[in-house]
Amino acid sequence: MKKQSLPIVFAIAIVIVSIVVIVVGNIIDKNTPSKKHISDRKMKELFLLMDGYTEDENGINFDNAKEAPENQIAIILQNQLIKDRAVVIDGIVYLKYEFVKEQINDKFYWDKNENYLLYTTPTDIIKTSVGSNDYFVSKIKNTEGYQIVKAEGNDTYIAIDFVKKYSDIEYTFNEKPNRLMITNVWGGTVDTAILKKDVAIRTDKNIKADIIHKCAVDTNVEVLDKGKKWSKVITETGFFGYAETDALSKKSTKTLTSTFVYPEYTSIGRSDTISMAWNVVTSKAANEKLVDLVTPAKGLNVVSPTWYRLSDNEGNMTSLVSENYVTRAHMLGLDVWAMVDDQSPDSDNRQVFTYTSKREKIINQLVADAINYEIDGINIDFEYISSDIADDYIQFMRELSVKCRINGIVLSVDLKVPEPSNSHYNPKALGEVVDYVIIMGYDEHWGIDSGVGSVASLPWVTQGVADTVEIVDSKKVINAIPFYTRTWTEDSEGNVVEFSEDVMGVAEKKLANAGVTPVWVDNVGQNYGEYTSGENVVRVWLEDAASIEAKLKLISEYNLAGVAAWRLGYETDEIWNTIIKYTN
Repeated sequence: MKKQSLPIVFAIAIVIVSIVVIVVGNIIDKNTPSKKHISDRKMKELFLLMDGYTEDENGINFDNAKEAPENQIAIILQNQLIKDRAVVIDGIVYLKYEFVKEQINDKFYWDKNENYLLYTTPTDIIKTSVGSNDYFVSKIKNTEGYQIVKAEGNDTYIAIDFVKKYSDIEYTFNEKPNRLMITNVWGGTVDTAILKKDVAIRTDKNIKADIIHKCAVDTNVEVLDKGKKWSKVITETGFFGYAETDALSKKSTKTLTSTFVYPEYTSIGRSDTISMAWNVVTSKAANEKLVDLVTPAKGLNVVSPTWYRLSDNEGNMTSLVSENYVTRAHMLGLDVWAMVDDQSPDSDNRQVFTYTSKREKIINQLVADAINYEIDGINIDFEYISSDIADDYIQFMRELSVKCRINGIVLSVDLKVPEPSNSHYNPKALGEVVDYVIIMGYDEHWGIDSGVGSVASLPWVTQGVADTVEIVDSKKVINAIPFYTRTWTEDSEGNVVEFSEDVMGVAEKKLANAGVTPVWVDNVGQNYGEYTSGENVVRVWLEDAASIEAKLKLISEYNLAGVAAWRLGYETDEIWNTIIKYTN
């Protein structure tokens, strides 16, 4: 009986031992880190170096994707992997122009019509062309050891080292896979740590996840997301993934600092409060009316004659400039800021501003005339810039500002009251390079499509000024006021039947003739009157001494540079008694 039980006991022991071995094996296996490295394809997927992948709410799908060409480079911007890519050509790293413009430095400008890359500083225009190692700083030739701009199909690339010459960035480039780490935002902080042992950075938060990169003890990492057991980290060479939190030591916070200093944009201007008015000049003979127009203008110190107009698509302009006008103005103590506009139907802004040679032609004529005729300033009044050429317009202003700054010519620009429809004019960018931004605080209601209303209600004007000084130095901002109003005729259904533009004093006479005494309306800051004409109602919001004074108070309230007025000859002589109280 005992002999028969021995085999059974032995069998049971074998089973128990086997179970123990299996259990222990499983425990050991469970707690043994995987030594498997991520595949080459998976590595490229990790860095988005794949073409044809799709993305939806469930994440990224690489099933039908193909590996990107070998010259493609993943970009890690501020420790975040982004979809944009760089390329390496002949050992040189290049960035796409659009990426540079949007993410790094918006002062780079690509002229796709004439194949020039330009960059403007306060005192220089830097210029190069596709495939060239040479670039010009104004007229001085310089040479790099690489081609600065490359064109591949519809894409334009700029060498990152050239971008770095003019931009506050630091970068590192590493291979296998190609990855570019860029830092371009400074002053923030990052959490750092030093690995206290050899560590495998993995694709997920467990020891069985594939290894992305092995780091040696004392490797510096930045901690992107600290967890209890696992933390997301990134190495100085751009490998990112998960490391065990207990492997992190000497944790600290580092402030991102840079010693790069952008050149300062200096301004030219008057030390006193600006009191300016536009002088509409439509013929050479009209220049002779200056003295008569400004004689009543107490305190006026700047006059802006409307001398120049873009006349065709080649960068030509009509000119009514007058040396005698400038001489007389200076004798009267007035600075002259010659205005140029884009009102001609024979000129297409898209055909002008998108060509470097045509912008140069305009700039050269304006600056040459300013020097030859001793004109004190140039006033830009381009009101037909569409959003698709806004960048070209801004480039024109930057280039013009360089020439004006070098030659001591005051540069001002006229802008509409900020609204979503004109945001592409980019007053912030303009405010950096010009000496004065003139906000045209009028034409709030301008015609049938706008409906009846004030030309320049105080709340509307005030909001326009407030919005502007948020992004432009208030001492550069001039508020422009109207020397006119509009009289509106409205039918019984509230539709505009007709309207007229009336110079100061005319609308008051219309109300007086109708036996109407205007009433001050606080919430618009104007006197208002209305009367019936047949079945219609005639409405008018007056621009008079009271409404103008309310707007002039904005000068001190917002610490503005001064006031401008449209236009000489539209005002009553008495209005200057009001203006001088706020500008003298």
